[in-house]
Amino acid sequence: MSAMTALQIYYWGFLGRNAPLIRILEHTGTPYTHISDKTKFGDVMSKFGAPSDCFAPPVIKDGDYVISQSTACTLYLGRKLNLTPPGYDDCKAMQHLSDIIDVFESGLGKSNEHGPTLKKFLEGGRWSSLMSNLEAGIKGPYYLGEEFCCVDFFLASMVEHRLTSLFEPVKAKYGFDALEGYPKIVGVHAGLAATDAWKNYDTLKPMFGPIKEEILNAYNDEE
Repeated sequence: MSAMTALQIYYWGFLGRNAPLIRILEHTGTPYTHISDKTKFGDVMSKFGAPSDCFAPPVIKDGDYVISQSTACTLYLGRKLNLTPPGYDDCKAMQHLSDIIDVFESGLGKSNEHGPTLKKFLEGGRWSSLMSNLEAGIKGPYYLGEEFCCVDFFLASMVEHRLTSLFEPVKAKYGFDALEGYPKIVGVHAGLAATDAWKNYDTLKPMFGPIKEEILNAYNDEE
């Protein structure tokens, strides 16, 4: 990357799939520019007209190098910014990132628009099976031990998105704690959320608002 050109993150104007990238850059003090102007997306994304193999946001542009997909971008920043402590392996990191996507996007993300469906997913065994698998992949206190790696930022960002929007409302109304029994997952989020870079960042706000009242109120209804 040219010394005169800050790394660029292309994404919408909120924290979503760009969150782990922003958190990594803030944590490491790396200069960057966040571009949310849709008219600029056509500079780097094929969906918006660019002659590119990067389809949609998030996208990182680092000099002449352009990469998309939240998982690939996380791995790229991890390697670039030395978030690869002893024991780090790209292939295992990719496995863990894919497992996290399976839990929070493919699983929870497809079950949270209907109260009874959400309850079945969280309390019916699928959630505990997936989360136990994530828990088993964490050495403790973080994925590879005492030092953060790039995968920790990805997991912590996913947990952060769901805490106030979903987990806390469900627990407050129905007593079900979706994070109970997963101390290492909770610990990864807590460890990063306690850092100054995480606590002091307030530029972009999370994409998820609180769960809709009608969905929450229907949680115990028959399917």
